[in-house]
Amino acid sequence: MSYGVEHLAARLKAAREAKGLSQRELSKLAGVPQSHISKIENHGVDLRVSSLSSIAHALELDLMLVPRKAIPAVQSIVRSVADTPPANGETLRELQRLRDKVDVLATQMPTGNYDALKRRMREITQIHSQLDPDVVQQVRCAVESIEPAASQEAIEGAAKAIATLRTQLARHAASQATSRAPRPAYHLEEEGDD
Repeated sequence: MSYGVEHLAARLKAAREAKGLSQRELSKLAGVPQSHISKIENHGVDLRVSSLSSIAHALELDLMLVPRKAIPAVQSIVRSVADTPPANGETLRELQRLRDKVDVLATQMPTGNYDALKRRMREITQIHSQLDPDVVQQVRCAVESIEPAASQEAIEGAAKAIATLRTQLARHAASQATSRAPRPAYHLEEEGDD
């Protein structure tokens, strides 16, 4: 295995551990067998792009080809983002339990259309690093509201509530990103010489 692949495998393992995920939990999120994740992390198998992409997406990472000249700038940005606190492992486990519950409800009540709700659950799980326990509680209430009613309206209402939470989180993250944006050390004036 080449150095580059070993480096990627080590970075994936570090990202998984920083998020408090076990290999089994990552396997569920990424759709890659746990045994394959173990082999990747222990350099026992070459890393395929499809596996890398799936695992990276589950860890909230993106693959990108960067021009060599831009690497220092990208590394600087990555370091600044890495200073944010990691997601709570319990938050991740609770979100996975709620996703599993939606899957169980879909098999118990097959008359409803669960596609939109499953999509919303995936979306909110992808931004879990920004979730606090209150938001997870709101997601739990939305999912649990389906059971007593057992109707399509309840399913759609839960999906809409989770979509609203996701939108609020995205707006909050965007506002924080702009408030943390660095200011230039100088400002070029557009006026001509007097």
